[in-house]
Amino acid sequence: MKEKIPNFLIVGAARSGTTSLYCYLKEHPEIYMSPLKEPKFFTAQSLKLPQNGPGDEADAERTVREFKDYKKLFSKVHHEKAIGEASIDNLYYHAEAIPHIKKYLGDPKIIMFLRNPAERTYSQYLFFRGVGKESLDFEDALRAEEKRKADNWSFFWHYAGVSFYHEAVKDYFANFSRVKIYIFEDLENDPLALIQDIFRFLSVDSTFIPDLEVRFNSSGLPKNRILYRILFSQNPVKKAAVRLVTRVFSLKKEKAKFKENIHFKITEKPDMNPETRARLIALFHDDILKLQELIGRDLSAWLA
Repeated sequence: MKEKIPNFLIVGAARSGTTSLYCYLKEHPEIYMSPLKEPKFFTAQSLKLPQNGPGDEADAERTVREFKDYKKLFSKVHHEKAIGEASIDNLYYHAEAIPHIKKYLGDPKIIMFLRNPAERTYSQYLFFRGVGKESLDFEDALRAEEKRKADNWSFFWHYAGVSFYHEAVKDYFANFSRVKIYIFEDLENDPLALIQDIFRFLSVDSTFIPDLEVRFNSSGLPKNRILYRILFSQNPVKKAAVRLVTRVFSLKKEKAKFKENIHFKITEKPDMNPETRARLIALFHDDILKLQELIGRDLSAWLA
């Protein structure tokens, strides 16, 4: 009997639409997605865990470290043609992850989403600032990045570092035969065309249309921090609200949509300082040009 393990992986990048993609793929009857979105099994074989940033210890507790436990994530696969998971640290830690992916999975299909590096960097910062993990302003957080790396904080804190893509993409091209790359703007501009192209890549029914109404895991700062904490932190009021929502919205998908819509309405995304943006564009300039040549796609908008 053929072993139930992934035949495709979503490898990143963080804050580039991978959570939305994961949710959309889960709806397809011919696709099985790991119930744990980010098992991080392949990087766990090499990284020193737990890492030391705020919240990193809790994140390490959710990480799957043994192959037998990784396989359990796919024990409920029945007749699905495509089996996948989405550990977005596999892109940033490509040198660590790729040998283990090849060892355990062979040559799976690889999907990656990339985003304007300056925007991705800022989005990650806003997300952590919004949930209360980040206390520094954006410029100070960027200056603190090298110290955080040296102190073994997780990749999420490497705001600018995660936004360099060229070497990682080149590494995946060199090691896997089927690599599909999309950019965040594809999801923004025509999500149906994008998702159906992915269905074709995964050799499943491409006429299936998932619910594309909601974008998941958006970033932003709370308009009202007290209300935000009530709704999105662990507290008795939130638990009571969750029980109420559970009764009102019987379907898991509807509860997720409700949560994302509320999050969107009570947060806002302040503009990035223009000088900071200019510095980030200059920082990523050469990497963008090399990536553009590698993937054969016009990325000049990222340099605007």
